[in-house]
Amino acid sequence: MTERVFGIDLGTTYSAIAYVDETGRPTVCRNIDTMETTPSVVYFENEQNVVVGTVAKNSAVTYEDRVVSLIKRRMGEDATYEFDGKEYNPASISALILKQLASDAATHTGGAVDKVVITVPAYFGMLQKDATKTAGEIAGLDVLGIVPEPVAAALHYEATTGADGKTILVYDLGGGTFDTTVITVAGGEIVVVCTDGDDHLGGADWDERLRDYLLEKFVEAVPPGTDVEGDTEFLQDLTKMAETTKQQLSQTTSRPVAMRGAGAAARIEVTRAQFEELTKDKLDQTIDIVRRTLETLESKQPGTKIDEVLLVGGSTKMPAVAERLRAEFGWDPKLHDPDLAVAKGAALYALGQVVYRQAAEAAPDASPDEIKGRLSGAAEELASQTGIPAEKLMRIAGKQVSNVLPKAFGVKLVDASLPDYQTNPHFYVEHMVHANESLPTGPKPLRVGTLVDNQRSVEIELYEQSGTVAGPDMAENRALTDARDSIQDLPPLPAGSPVDIMMKVDNEGLLELEATEPTTGKALKINVRVSVMSSEQVEQAKQVVSGLTVTG
Repeated sequence: MTERVFGIDLGTTYSAIAYVDETGRPTVCRNIDTMETTPSVVYFENEQNVVVGTVAKNSAVTYEDRVVSLIKRRMGEDATYEFDGKEYNPASISALILKQLASDAATHTGGAVDKVVITVPAYFGMLQKDATKTAGEIAGLDVLGIVPEPVAAALHYEATTGADGKTILVYDLGGGTFDTTVITVAGGEIVVVCTDGDDHLGGADWDERLRDYLLEKFVEAVPPGTDVEGDTEFLQDLTKMAETTKQQLSQTTSRPVAMRGAGAAARIEVTRAQFEELTKDKLDQTIDIVRRTLETLESKQPGTKIDEVLLVGGSTKMPAVAERLRAEFGWDPKLHDPDLAVAKGAALYALGQVVYRQAAEAAPDASPDEIKGRLSGAAEELASQTGIPAEKLMRIAGKQVSNVLPKAFGVKLVDASLPDYQTNPHFYVEHMVHANESLPTGPKPLRVGTLVDNQRSVEIELYEQSGTVAGPDMAENRALTDARDSIQDLPPLPAGSPVDIMMKVDNEGLLELEATEPTTGKALKINVRVSVMSSEQVEQAKQVVSGLTVTG
């Protein structure tokens, strides 16, 4: 068989990697521990060696200052970590997780791992998506594409159930992120209608609540003065205990937890009802987001009904999730391979991307429609190389995915309604393209004015929404790298002279902005491939990561 392509679910707490086998069936690769999922935890053991996975997770408390967890929550941020004199950012740390997944997959399949598709939460903004793609590049992988997790799950669901002509709400509660996405599946097309979410809400928050509860009850049960907090081995075990107990409470209504630490022991009984009460506010947050999603759906497509609700992400196995969705909305949610559906769907998407790429490479000057006409030939060729039936390859490659903009983009302005705006300017962001607009967006115009008399230049700076809901405050937005420019050498115009701005975003997230001063016709154009790292920084990160030994 020719070189395989892989789909990677790069999760906040656990990750998985899958490929499509010779029968056309998505298959998950087992890791060095023979498990289908790998903890997304990195332990910087020493200057040369990095450990990823279970051993790293089990070292998180003992070696707290050398272990990084939940790095996915920092993707797209300008954050820095230092170990042994070397600097890392969220993308380069994620690259170490990807390297271990690729290594495990190579061992599992007996072949090299190069071409991959990586999934991201539907609610990830362009900065976060780019950081994920960059992580793959730093890991030495050929990233064929970035696909939203609910789209990957829907691809797998459609492939296994034939769910055609339906509107599906995907409720995706992972280890560290949550989003809800409405998707329509019809005639070989998967269309994302709208999405909403919180990239700092997930199963890890449920674990933390239960961990704190167990610790509190243990302290109450043991003799006064017992130094529980000083026993790091106990605290590490407690973290594992909380996660295991949470999982067990999905199967049983109560669970005794035998705890031993700091020379003392106690048996703590935890009921499912207690756990659900402890975490009710977290579940409430997800329900609020579902309601927002439905409101957006109604505004975009009035009268549209949800046909099916798909539960994705390991945390949706908690019974309270399905029970609450039934109680609030009258739905009958389906638990669809919650831990692995995303990786399997990504593998299907990756294979489709290879067929499309081969068709495009065979005709470099062809239009997108002409490339689609060549898919059959590319599928036949790939079928001869892989053993996967050509009709299955065509069915996968023929899927067309239409997406929406997950977060708003805008420009930095000065509030001219304030009396002292010229001497004490108050900055804010005016969004021009908005979350849940279908991609590509049409051109969006905005007329602004110069700030002071005789102003000879106009500076334009682009921002992306960083909060869960778009807001004008600077703290609710983050500046885009290499997305600042200015129109220079203007005539001495009076304050308030017009400047026309136009913004649009294409299917791949390329943002184009054009600003024009109408009296002179002077203009600037900014094309931004949204990025958090420069090409030089990416190359430096590659060198650092390639110089490390990564083990599981």
